Amino acid sequence: MSGALHSVAALALCCAVALPACASPRAEAGAAAPPAPPSRSLVVLDLELSGDLGGPEFEAEHAARLTSESARLRSDLASAGVYRMVDTAPAQREIDVLKSQQQYLHDCNGCDLDVGRELGADLVMVAWVDRVSGLILTLTYEIHDVQTARIIARKSYDFRGDSDIAWNHAVDYMVRDIKREMTTCSTNC
Repeated sequence: MSGALHSVAALALCCAVALPACASPRAEAGAAAPPAPPSRSLVVLDLELSGDLGGPEFEAEHAARLTSESARLRSDLASAGVYRMVDTAPAQREIDVLKSQQQYLHDCNGCDLDVGRELGADLVMVAWVDRVSGLILTLTYEIHDVQTARIIARKSYDFRGDSDIAWNHAVDYMVRDIKREMTTCSTNC
């Protein structure tokens, strides 16, 4: 019996010594490597509002919402980590000139690409909300490749209600969708 106990004790000691050596490579293999930094840079222009604007009594409300949602969109995309975000501040003068010449930067025949070039960005995002009525709205975005002038991504999201909560929800969904698509797409994205 003492021989059997001695064999069990030896086996236990052997396993106790071997397990850390065996567990270490598994732990390292199972540990996720840190994500690679985003390879493409993106300029996000301010959200725009088109369609039925609801009259002058909504101007201040819409202006405040466009400003806050534009800032949130940039922040959320930066947190998503799928693009290197480019600050628009150095090109603000050009953006202001373009806005004075164009009704919408999302519909200006590529003027947004000039902003991207000035900032040295790979991509430019234009996004807008089309307000059909106070109940029916659509958030649309396009991402343009600065070098080729091609639209590389475009999608629309219908949402209900012209309110902070509804706009927040639409922007949240759009960012989640962009992140999901960018993390699952090929290297050509």
